[in-house]
Amino acid sequence: METQQSAPPDRAERVLRSAAGAIAGPLGALGSISTVAMMIGITADVISRNFFGQSIAGLLEFTETLLVTTVFLGLAYAGATNAHVSVDLLSSKLPTGVSRRMGGAMWLLGAAMTVWFIDACWQRAVQSTQRGEVTQGLMEWPVYPARWIIVIGLIAFLVIALINAYLGLRGRLLLGEDEWDPTTGDPRPETAAVPTIEDDAAGVAAASGAERTERNA
Repeated sequence: METQQSAPPDRAERVLRSAAGAIAGPLGALGSISTVAMMIGITADVISRNFFGQSIAGLLEFTETLLVTTVFLGLAYAGATNAHVSVDLLSSKLPTGVSRRMGGAMWLLGAAMTVWFIDACWQRAVQSTQRGEVTQGLMEWPVYPARWIIVIGLIAFLVIALINAYLGLRGRLLLGEDEWDPTTGDPRPETAAVPTIEDDAAGVAAASGAERTERNA
């Protein structure tokens, strides 16, 4: 079966897809760096406890902040690369257009819920900043930076959710599953139509016919 591609994106869609990449890419990179830093910190703390009999002061609190960074800055990247867990038992049995629009409606619902999360987390972050909230452990560690990281991650995810809702409701492919390069409008190499057996057979037949024609001439 020959691969069928959707129509190339218009200018507005290209802008939106490029904006999604510009937002999600750096945040995803920061989330990855936080993951690596968290692994190094935990390893260092384990080594310190086993060889020196004590934890590194402040490292536990620092890794908690890194965990928040990894999770919430990674939300937008997961949304932009279609990496969130999804179940397609129903949508896979529906026509393509209906399935895409249903996905867009779900993203719109998710965006509405994210607005609610942002409002609640924003208020908590403001209160935490005003009170100078800190954790109580081996050392005092400020909590409000982590709360603002949550707000930033949710706002970025909201942008991605709205873009996906717009694309889905128009019957377009969502972010992460698009066939077209958002900057050039050209088909991506991995989604270009793959020659089928029928195509190869037709090519051989055409070549053989051309060769016979030349011989008869």
